[in-house]
Amino acid sequence: MSDEGGDPSCWLGLVCPECGRIREDRTAQICPHCGTPVEEGPATEPPRSSGPGRPRTG
Repeated sequence: MSDEGGDPSCWLGLVCPECGRIREDRTAQICPHCGTPVEEGPATEPPRSSGPGRPRTG
């Protein structure tokens, strides 16, 4: 089985709080567009849900 590609379900962790643009580099500590430091550190993908109405595990 091959890995599926595509966009992450939530881009919120990549949005600059100052200018609102998306940081393409998840490891960037500053926004490359406006230079604002990203206080929460590198963006990470949110945990995946196991489906509607089911608790997440792991």
